[in-house]
Amino acid sequence: MIYTRLAKREDVPQIMTIIEEAKEVLRKTGSPQWQEGKPDESLIYSDIEENYGYVLVYNNDVVGYLAMINQEDKDYSILDNWIQTNDYVVIHRVAISSNYQGKGLASYFFSNSISIALSQGYQSVRIDTHRMNKTMQNLLEKFNFAYRGLVLVDSTIDRERLAYELVMTS
Repeated sequence: MIYTRLAKREDVPQIMTIIEEAKEVLRKTGSPQWQEGKPDESLIYSDIEENYGYVLVYNNDVVGYLAMINQEDKDYSILDNWIQTNDYVVIHRVAISSNYQGKGLASYFFSNSISIALSQGYQSVRIDTHRMNKTMQNLLEKFNFAYRGLVLVDSTIDRERLAYELVMTS
């Protein structure tokens, strides 16, 4: 059985294991993304308290995490070519357990997340990633996200991120 649900406080130990695995994968590819400590446990708890955190459950194990945030992201305000200027959500902190990578679960998780966003009345999904994160860029291309430009995030290593948008019609 495989499904997506809101994350719970009791999921945090498994979520943090998944996040730490993802940080290591990014580090090994030379990417500075997530190498400054965040996402950390306090951020995950905050996601859960705000009902932003979602987990992917596969055979009763939490195997993925992402945050789907329904408020304006200040980092994205520098771009003026977004198609949908309201009624959007932003996806952050996407990670799949390294024990389950290569099984197509990220695609399943994205499909579920897009369905959740549509069911909640959102018309657009935004996301950003580091230019070295080719895995995420390929996933975004697969789901027809359009590249919108560079945004700057809170980082002392490398602030530039590639920003994307998926405009949905119901």
